[in-house]
Amino acid sequence: MADKDELQTCVRCKYVAVKEDKYCIRCGAPLKNRCTKEKSLMHKGCYKVNKADAKFCADCGTETTFNQLGLI
Repeated sequence: MADKDELQTCVRCKYVAVKEDKYCIRCGAPLKNRCTKEKSLMHKGCYKVNKADAKFCADCGTETTFNQLGLI
């Protein structure tokens, strides 16, 4: 069994996945709540991984993936 620090829980279905997984293998939801600010001519992009309950990025204030997908 993997160490507790090597696990993450899906916010949609509560499946416990290993740390390396990017998406839940049960429901397809993303497992990391990343910032959605994309790279542009005026910005280098953010992509910060935020806390699971963050609706907006702690670094730049842009909507997070969990908020965008209606997971929180």
